[in-house]
Amino acid sequence: MALLPYVDETKVPEKTREILNRGRVKMNVARMIANSDAAFYPFSMLGNSLLTRSKLDPRLRELAILRTAKVSKSLYEWTQHVPIAKSTGVSDAQVDAIENWESASCFSDLDRLVLRFTDEVARNVKGGRDTLEALKKHMGAAEIVELVLSIGFWGMVARLLETTEVDLEDFAGKIDVLKNSFTRR
Repeated sequence: MALLPYVDETKVPEKTREILNRGRVKMNVARMIANSDAAFYPFSMLGNSLLTRSKLDPRLRELAILRTAKVSKSLYEWTQHVPIAKSTGVSDAQVDAIENWESASCFSDLDRLVLRFTDEVARNVKGGRDTLEALKKHMGAAEIVELVLSIGFWGMVARLLETTEVDLEDFAGKIDVLKNSFTRR
């Protein structure tokens, strides 16, 4: 049971209710964040943009999110993003190896750079200059900024999830349900 109540939808502004009802399902993370009128709409827009509109390769984004979930020890985030990651091309072997990626042979050189950068940003706030310089050989400025934003965004989400102990939904981890919960704008 979550440590804070999920939003009472009868008491929220119409815009919040509209956003909560856009997807096929209501995710508990959204129901928790909707407790803050000030944050909910901008949060939703940023998350949706990072998932559907960014230049960053979705597969690399999902590797970063999964690694962020592991570093943050966020079961909810991990469970919801494993099927999303698989739908972007992350293999079962890579999912299984995320926790100990440094010794795994299933990642490309670019994957390893993204995972190292994710560890640096998630653990130390600042990505290492050497890692950033190496990433610049593979990505443009927009992609690197979106990578940093993704690590930070899902790190923030993990902190909220873990602090409030948001409950996993019955459909947790099912891609057919999740993939229709995010729309392009």
